[in-house]
Amino acid sequence: MKRQTKKIILIAAVALVVIVLVAGLIMLLRKDAFGDNYFTRSNAIATVNGAKITRNEFASSLSDYYSNIDTYNMYYLYYNIGNYYNTSSESDMKKLKNDILNGLIDNEIYIQMAKDLGITLTAEEQAEVDKEAQEALDNLKDQILQSAKSSGSQNPETYAVTMLANYYSSMGINQKIFLARSQHSALAEKYASKLQEHFAAERNVTDAELKDIYAEYVKEHYQDAYTDGAYSQTESYVAAGATNIPYLYIPEDFIFVRVIQLSDEAKAKEMLEKIQAGEDFETFFASDDNENTNGKALKEKPQAIGAKDSAFNEEIYKQVSTTAVGDVTMIPVAGTDADGKAITTYHIVKRVEGTTGVVPYEEVKDVIDSSLKSHEENEYYSEKVDAWREKAEIVIDDDAVNAYDPSK
Repeated sequence: MKRQTKKIILIAAVALVVIVLVAGLIMLLRKDAFGDNYFTRSNAIATVNGAKITRNEFASSLSDYYSNIDTYNMYYLYYNIGNYYNTSSESDMKKLKNDILNGLIDNEIYIQMAKDLGITLTAEEQAEVDKEAQEALDNLKDQILQSAKSSGSQNPETYAVTMLANYYSSMGINQKIFLARSQHSALAEKYASKLQEHFAAERNVTDAELKDIYAEYVKEHYQDAYTDGAYSQTESYVAAGATNIPYLYIPEDFIFVRVIQLSDEAKAKEMLEKIQAGEDFETFFASDDNENTNGKALKEKPQAIGAKDSAFNEEIYKQVSTTAVGDVTMIPVAGTDADGKAITTYHIVKRVEGTTGVVPYEEVKDVIDSSLKSHEENEYYSEKVDAWREKAEIVIDDDAVNAYDPSK
C-alpha cells in the first residue's frame, strides 16, 4: 500500500474517532427536560444514611405528580384524599417539592428500618414486588400506545416505540432505570406494610385499654370538636351506608323524634288522624308511603335534632321542643325541588325518648373497637418511624430542590 494511501486511511480513522467522541460528549452533555445532563442527573439531591436519592429521581417524581395535579387536587376536594396544591402559589409549590422529596426519603427509611429490624420478604412477597414493577412498565407502554393510536398514526405500534424512546430521553432515563425505580417504590410500599404489621403486634392494644382510649377519642374528635350540623351529617352517612360508626356525642340541648315524610297533603292529614286515633305510628313509619328514606334506613334509632343542627331540623325543633314525649304533630316545610320549583313537604313528627351526651361505650363497642385499635396502632407506628427518622443522617441539597420548576 502506498504511503499516501496509508496516510489518508489514518486521517479518516482519527476523524471517525473524533466524530464518535464528539457525538458521545454531545449525548452526555445533552440536557433532559429538567435541565440536567448525564453528569448532573445522578448527583444526590438527598441522602439517607448515605443512600442516595438522585436529582433525576426527584425531578421525574415531581414532574409525574405535577402533570396530574388537577386530578390529585380533585381527589382532595371531593374525597379528602391526599393534598391540595395551588399551582399559582409559591408557598404551595415549595410545599409540593418538599412533600415529593419527603416521600422519596420515607421510601428509603422504610427499607432501611425493615433491614435494621430483621424484617424480610417471603418469596411470594418479593414476587408481588416484581409483578408491580412490571405492571408499572406495562401501563406506561400501554398509555404511550394509546396516545400513538389517538394521534392518527398509520403505524401506531412503530410510532409508540419512537414516543417511548423520546419519553425516556426527555426524562433522562432508560427502561432499565424505570423498571428499577418502580421496583424500589413497590419494595418500599411492601416494607411499610410489613412495618405496620410488626408495630401493630408490638403495640398489642388490650381490651382493657380500649374503653379509656374511647373516652379520650370521643372528647377530642366529637365532644370538643362539635359544630352545628355535624350530627345530622354523620347520621346521613350512616343511613347511606357510607359508615357504620354512629356520631358519638349528642349535644345536651337536642331532642329525639321519629319523622314520617309525605309530599301529598291529603294523605298526610289522613295518616295523622289515624295515628292520633290510636293506630301504630311505627307501622306507618315502615310503610312505602314514608318518603323519609334516611330515617327508615336508621330503622329503630330515633332521630336527634338540635335548634341549629340544620335548616330543616331548626324548623322541626322549634315546633316540637315544647311538646311532650309521645306527642304527634304534622309540620309543613317549604322548600324547592331539584329544578328549583317551590314545594311543600309534610312531616308527621313524634317526639320520643332519647339520651343526650356521650354515647356509652357499651352501646357502640362492636362497631368502634376495631377502628380505635387500628388508630392506636397506626399512631404507635408513626411514632416509631418518626423516631427512626430523627436518628437517621439525612442530608438535603435545598438549593437543588428549590431550583426545579415542574411547570416548565
